[in-house]
Amino acid sequence: MRCSKMKLVCKSVSMLAAVLVVCRCEAWKGPPLHHTDLYSTSDPVILVGLQDNTYFQHVCTHENLLEQYNDTTVTLSSANTHSYAKYTIPFTDYLNHLLQPRKLDDVAGDTWYFFGNNDYERSWTNFTKHYLPPEYSYMRDPFFSFGIGGSGSGVPFHTHGAVFAEVVHGAKRWFLSPPDKQPVFSPDETSYRWYRFVYSNDSYQDSKEFSSLLECTLYPNEVLWIDAQWWHATLNIGDTVFISTFV
Repeated sequence: MRCSKMKLVCKSVSMLAAVLVVCRCEAWKGPPLHHTDLYSTSDPVILVGLQDNTYFQHVCTHENLLEQYNDTTVTLSSANTHSYAKYTIPFTDYLNHLLQPRKLDDVAGDTWYFFGNNDYERSWTNFTKHYLPPEYSYMRDPFFSFGIGGSGSGVPFHTHGAVFAEVVHGAKRWFLSPPDKQPVFSPDETSYRWYRFVYSNDSYQDSKEFSSLLECTLYPNEVLWIDAQWWHATLNIGDTVFISTFV
């Protein structure tokens, strides 16, 4: 893994217990980033220092979100690979009743998760106007997906278009695999179960699949770039607030 030699300075690349760790890079301050500036190997990369979203972090505290949007109806998605099922609920009910640490016997398809599928310009009073997305040469207006998840929540392996993913509060662990190396997983098994019973298994860690897996933990003020169709699974560490910018 390496960062673009033109506009990014790689701060650390490490190998821990045979696990490939995503490179963290200090963003170059200049014209907006372009796809070719991000990296030359198509690997995911963590960018540090892109934008100052201190105000957005303030807007997204538990207290401020409840004060502003407590009666707003939000659309939840099932926390399985395809996230097809939808469920609407008052935002305050989600925070007070469903934002709980996940259990190992939870089924992903029956677990409700707040991310995407909400009209941030209307029902959320143009909520995302407070967010400063990465400066990037967007070919179209970026699409935002905002979410809040309890500890142990997340989504099993899936793919989609290219995206910048940022943690606003908390921490999120990522597991990533190249487009041509689909991991072995069950779409209805939670990320938490996969982590405990598959990832942590000695036989899996000795496998060829494990050797191609990338992982990282993303913290506030860091942005993870994932190119289109990379497989990835997520696992929230503690209550986590996050936002993704689809390009």
